[in-house]
Amino acid sequence: MKRPSVAVALALTSLAACKPAPLPAPVTVFVRVLDESRQPVQNAEIASQSEIISRTDGDGRAEITVSGREGATYFVDVRCPEGYRSPEAPLEIRRLDNGPAEAPEYVTRCSRLRHKLVVHVKAVGAGGSLPVLYLGKELTRTDADGKARVVLEGDDLERIDLKLDTSDPAFAKLHPQSPTGSFEIPPLDGETTFEVKFTQDKKPPKKVVKRSGPIMM
Repeated sequence: MKRPSVAVALALTSLAACKPAPLPAPVTVFVRVLDESRQPVQNAEIASQSEIISRTDGDGRAEITVSGREGATYFVDVRCPEGYRSPEAPLEIRRLDNGPAEAPEYVTRCSRLRHKLVVHVKAVGAGGSLPVLYLGKELTRTDADGKARVVLEGDDLERIDLKLDTSDPAFAKLHPQSPTGSFEIPPLDGETTFEVKFTQDKKPPKKVVKRSGPIMM
């Protein structure tokens, strides 16, 4: 049997060497979406080239499959649900073969657009039942110790004014009259204090009328 020439053998070897190696099997990675308080964000969409490939669950976690060669880099967009601000930059994900190790997890953030501010009201020296107003509407009243608690919610950096209403004649002797406090909704849920020290008009002293005794004639 005639053997192939050396040139032919080399050509066959060269073709075999040029044949691309098969791609490795796809791997699983996780994307976890949290808010600024590190609480999970549900129903955030994970998209690639405008196509939604996964959504986060109640734990803020989404599972995606990454193919390609070892070390390949991909970018996905994270679209936050209503009420949240989406990240401006896409999330970078790499295809890594971790073997039996747990699948890698990439963490990103959806920032809430609205936050809460708890205001602890202290109306020192005013007594109880003093109305706390917001935009002319009564939110609550102070207790017998002059204390109240108000929970405000608004957009980040929104300013909100509270008033301690002394317009009722029962509070006419209090000073200052109807003081206000201005508060800014923080970028994180927070607490603050609205404290006013009141004084009251002193009651005028009672006049003592001296009665003269009977005049003896």
